[in-house]
Amino acid sequence: MQQVLVNIPSVPIFERVVRASADEVGRALGFSAERVEDLKLAVSEAVNNAIDHGNKRHPGKLVEVVFALHSDKLEVHVTDEGGGVETVDFSRKVVEDQNLDAGMHRGFGMYLISALVDDCEVNSSQSGTTLTLRLYRRSQDHDE
Repeated sequence: MQQVLVNIPSVPIFERVVRASADEVGRALGFSAERVEDLKLAVSEAVNNAIDHGNKRHPGKLVEVVFALHSDKLEVHVTDEGGGVETVDFSRKVVEDQNLDAGMHRGFGMYLISALVDDCEVNSSQSGTTLTLRLYRRSQDHDE
Protein backbone atom coordinates (compact mmCIF):
# COMPACT_ATOMS: atom_id res chain seq x y z
CA MET A 1 0.00 0.00 0.00
CA GLN A 2 1.13 3.53 -0.78
CA GLN A 3 -0.12 6.70 0.93
CA VAL A 4 -0.36 10.36 0.04
CA LEU A 5 -0.85 12.70 2.99
CA VAL A 6 -2.17 16.26 2.71
CA ASN A 7 -2.70 18.56 5.71
CA ILE A 8 -4.48 21.87 5.21
CA PRO A 9 -5.56 24.65 7.58
CA SER A 10 -9.31 25.07 8.04
CA VAL A 11 -9.53 27.79 5.42
CA PRO A 12 -11.90 27.00 2.52
CA ILE A 13 -9.52 28.07 -0.26
CA PHE A 14 -7.18 25.18 0.61
CA GLU A 15 -9.87 22.65 -0.30
CA ARG A 16 -8.60 23.19 -3.86
CA VAL A 17 -5.24 21.64 -2.91
CA VAL A 18 -6.99 18.47 -1.78
CA ARG A 19 -9.24 18.42 -4.86
CA ALA A 20 -6.18 18.66 -7.12
CA SER A 21 -4.54 15.85 -5.15
CA ALA A 22 -7.66 13.68 -5.58
CA ASP A 23 -7.51 14.33 -9.32
CA GLU A 24 -3.89 13.24 -9.54
CA VAL A 25 -4.37 10.16 -7.35
CA GLY A 26 -7.48 9.05 -9.28
CA ARG A 27 -5.65 9.40 -12.59
CA ALA A 28 -2.59 7.57 -11.22
CA LEU A 29 -4.83 4.64 -10.27
CA GLY A 30 -6.29 4.57 -13.77
CA PHE A 31 -9.84 5.50 -12.77
CA SER A 32 -12.12 6.52 -15.60
CA ALA A 33 -12.67 10.26 -16.11
CA GLU A 34 -16.15 9.94 -14.59
CA ARG A 35 -14.81 8.13 -11.50
CA VAL A 36 -12.12 10.80 -11.05
CA GLU A 37 -14.82 13.50 -11.11
CA ASP A 38 -16.88 11.54 -8.54
CA LEU A 39 -13.79 11.20 -6.35
CA LYS A 40 -12.98 14.90 -6.57
CA LEU A 41 -16.52 15.96 -5.67
CA ALA A 42 -16.82 13.47 -2.78
CA VAL A 43 -13.45 14.50 -1.34
CA SER A 44 -14.30 18.18 -1.78
CA GLU A 45 -17.59 17.73 0.12
CA ALA A 46 -15.85 15.79 2.88
CA VAL A 47 -13.11 18.40 3.28
CA ASN A 48 -15.62 21.26 3.30
CA ASN A 49 -17.63 19.44 6.00
CA ALA A 50 -14.46 18.99 8.06
CA ILE A 51 -13.57 22.67 7.68
CA ASP A 52 -17.08 24.04 8.34
CA HIS A 53 -18.66 21.60 10.78
CA GLY A 54 -15.72 19.86 12.42
CA ASN A 55 -13.16 22.62 12.80
CA LYS A 56 -15.63 25.53 12.60
CA ARG A 57 -13.25 27.31 10.17
CA HIS A 58 -10.66 27.74 12.91
CA PRO A 59 -7.47 28.29 10.83
CA GLY A 60 -5.29 26.83 13.59
CA LYS A 61 -7.03 23.46 13.27
CA LEU A 62 -5.94 21.12 10.51
CA VAL A 63 -7.83 18.85 8.17
CA GLU A 64 -5.78 15.76 7.42
CA VAL A 65 -6.45 13.86 4.21
CA VAL A 66 -4.82 10.49 3.60
CA PHE A 67 -5.12 8.82 0.20
CA ALA A 68 -4.37 5.13 0.84
CA LEU A 69 -3.73 3.30 -2.44
CA HIS A 70 -4.43 -0.43 -2.20
CA SER A 71 -4.27 -2.94 -5.04
CA ASP A 72 -8.08 -3.26 -5.15
CA LYS A 73 -9.26 0.14 -3.88
CA LEU A 74 -8.57 3.71 -2.92
CA GLU A 75 -9.39 4.76 0.63
CA VAL A 76 -9.54 8.43 1.50
CA HIS A 77 -9.52 9.37 5.19
CA VAL A 78 -10.60 12.95 5.95
CA THR A 79 -10.01 13.86 9.60
CA ASP A 80 -10.86 17.07 11.46
CA GLU A 81 -9.86 18.26 14.94
CA GLY A 82 -13.39 19.11 16.06
CA GLY A 83 -15.41 17.89 19.01
CA GLY A 84 -17.01 14.95 17.22
CA VAL A 85 -20.53 14.11 16.12
CA GLU A 86 -23.08 11.73 17.57
CA THR A 87 -24.72 10.54 14.36
CA VAL A 88 -24.41 11.13 10.64
CA ASP A 89 -27.44 10.91 8.35
CA PHE A 90 -26.55 9.43 4.97
CA SER A 91 -30.23 9.01 4.05
CA ARG A 92 -31.25 12.59 3.30
CA LYS A 93 -31.77 12.47 -0.44
CA VAL A 94 -33.66 15.64 -1.19
CA VAL A 95 -33.63 19.25 -0.24
CA GLU A 96 -37.06 20.74 0.19
CA ASP A 97 -38.05 23.24 -2.52
CA GLN A 98 -38.83 25.97 0.01
CA ASN A 99 -35.30 25.68 1.41
CA LEU A 100 -33.77 25.91 -2.07
CA ASP A 101 -35.91 28.95 -2.82
CA ALA A 102 -34.65 30.51 0.39
CA GLY A 103 -31.06 29.89 -0.66
CA MET A 104 -30.48 27.00 1.76
CA HIS A 105 -28.37 24.56 -0.24
CA ARG A 106 -26.84 22.73 2.72
CA GLY A 107 -27.77 19.53 4.43
CA PHE A 108 -27.46 16.80 1.85
CA GLY A 109 -23.66 16.64 1.52
CA MET A 110 -23.35 13.31 3.31
CA TYR A 111 -25.92 11.73 1.00
CA LEU A 112 -24.06 13.15 -2.00
CA ILE A 113 -20.78 11.73 -0.72
CA SER A 114 -22.34 8.30 -0.16
CA ALA A 115 -23.84 8.35 -3.67
CA LEU A 116 -20.48 9.18 -5.30
CA VAL A 117 -18.32 6.53 -3.63
CA ASP A 118 -18.65 2.76 -3.26
CA ASP A 119 -18.56 2.79 0.53
CA CYS A 120 -18.13 5.30 3.35
CA GLU A 121 -18.07 5.33 7.12
CA VAL A 122 -17.70 7.80 9.97
CA ASN A 123 -15.66 7.35 13.13
CA SER A 124 -15.99 10.14 15.66
CA SER A 125 -14.72 10.98 19.12
CA GLN A 126 -14.27 14.10 21.21
CA SER A 127 -10.91 14.66 19.53
CA GLY A 128 -12.20 14.67 15.96
CA THR A 129 -14.08 12.91 13.21
CA THR A 130 -12.73 10.76 10.39
CA LEU A 131 -14.78 10.16 7.27
CA THR A 132 -13.46 7.23 5.23
CA LEU A 133 -14.38 7.04 1.55
CA ARG A 134 -13.73 3.93 -0.55
CA LEU A 135 -13.66 3.55 -4.31
CA TYR A 136 -13.01 0.02 -5.52
CA ARG A 137 -11.03 -0.54 -8.67
CA ARG A 138 -13.13 -1.92 -11.51
CA SER A 139 -12.08 -3.74 -14.64
CA GLN A 140 -13.15 -0.81 -16.82
CA ASP A 141 -10.91 1.51 -14.76
CA HIS A 142 -7.88 -0.34 -16.13
CA ASP A 143 -9.05 -0.21 -19.76
CA GLU A 144 -8.82 3.57 -20.22
